[in-house]
Amino acid sequence: MSTDSRRLSILTAEEIDDLYGLPHFTVDDRRLHFDLSRTERGLVDRVRTMSAAVHLILQLGYFKAKSQFFVLAREAVMGDLDHILRRYFARRKIADIRVLSKPTRLEQQRLILKLFGYRPCDAPAKAELEQKAQRVAQLSTQPIFILREVLHYLTHQRVLAPGYTYLQDLVGRTVRRITQLLKDALTPPVEQQLEALLVADEGMYRISVLKHEPKDFSYGELRQEVGRRQFFEPLVIFRRRLQ
Repeated sequence: MSTDSRRLSILTAEEIDDLYGLPHFTVDDRRLHFDLSRTERGLVDRVRTMSAAVHLILQLGYFKAKSQFFVLAREAVMGDLDHILRRYFARRKIADIRVLSKPTRLEQQRLILKLFGYRPCDAPAKAELEQKAQRVAQLSTQPIFILREVLHYLTHQRVLAPGYTYLQDLVGRTVRRITQLLKDALTPPVEQQLEALLVADEGMYRISVLKHEPKDFSYGELRQEVGRRQFFEPLVIFRRRLQ
């Protein structure tokens, strides 16, 4: 089975575009995101050509908005280019802007990551991400929950998010792993114990007792608490095997 056919459908097209799509700025957005701080202005001033400077300002603005980098088609960013030229290069025209070479584009990305305290999602970062996803899956195997927690982790750790298909594959691997662990660890006695939790006893499901603390330290309450602990002990042992 190919990787593509096993990918989970986690986000809608609109949600994917919200995360990874090119920003669509209003006039006010452009004023905000293309405004240069003193440090940003210093970076731009050190660029050798006007074309490179315009691209750097453009990517700075987009990174502030999305924490992502983009390979840009001029037709898709005409409004933003026009704003940057009028604001910083009033005597130049869009026709004067040249396409950046790949080494220059990558160098600008490196400078932006350093400026904002981000790091690329390289092999060590991906290994950390894999471990994070596995820990999250112990709380819930819902793909959307794992994805959201992973994205939050990337933001908190200031790591550049990898592409959506990579995250799909990561979540898929994580779900399959935890599913296999459950299959391997789920003995018939444990399975019976889990099914017993969903049996109603005197109008209350047994799983509901997990939410209740002893009312006091009376003999009756303590005896019930001991009984609860004895009932759930095999499940606690089962849970530890999955860690």
